[in-house]
Amino acid sequence: MPSPTALLNIIGGTVERLARPHGTVGVAYSGGLDSSVIAALAGKCAEVTCYSACVKGSHDAEHVRAFARADGFDVKILELTDDDILELARLARSVILTTDPVRISYTIPSLRVIEGAAEPAVFVGNIADEIFAGYARYESSNNVTELMEFDLKKALNEIGLLSQYAQKRHKILLAPYADTAVVEASSHVALEDKLGPEGRKLILRECADIMELEASSRPKKAAQYSSGVSRAMRRLAKVEGKTVSEWVLGI
Repeated sequence: MPSPTALLNIIGGTVERLARPHGTVGVAYSGGLDSSVIAALAGKCAEVTCYSACVKGSHDAEHVRAFARADGFDVKILELTDDDILELARLARSVILTTDPVRISYTIPSLRVIEGAAEPAVFVGNIADEIFAGYARYESSNNVTELMEFDLKKALNEIGLLSQYAQKRHKILLAPYADTAVVEASSHVALEDKLGPEGRKLILRECADIMELEASSRPKKAAQYSSGVSRAMRRLAKVEGKTVSEWVLGI
């Protein structure tokens, strides 16, 4: 079973292998654990710019600059307007082949960063929740391992679809948590080292502690909520007298 240091070395080696050929990379950044670990590791071997796609007045819009400063990152805010949300929701529906409002809402910030980053290569933090037990529903599951395996299969398919879209936009999507070496290493981490009374993604938090990142102690807030996307979708649906599911089907 890998120790936090060994796991960090595996993730770090993967990030370096992905980043070094490009020299300059973007990172889809929320100030949370997953993206902060990637940004810090990428910064050791490449020039990094972080991008946060969020709605004006959202949690990320209010806090992400301070989070970035605390951990030594440069961040650019990509503001999401109502028109952006509508356009990107349509795009997400076609890219990841779903009408699930939750899946669409957490894909929108990634799509905006793919579109808005100046760098041709962009890191995303996808898959960390599925391999390190990041979702709240895992805490109440009767079979956490089986649920994580199901979620991982779905998430790997989604990251493949996102990568295909990025290629069409002449971008390269870099997803270190989806890398075979990292997924394999995570499978050898005991469940109690991922999920316990102290919280979720415990071993990844220990990795962040080793790097002395303040993100190690920040509470998890799902991207669709912290970015304000989920609230914006509900508001746009309400204007049309629809549920979010009905709105997604009609866009």
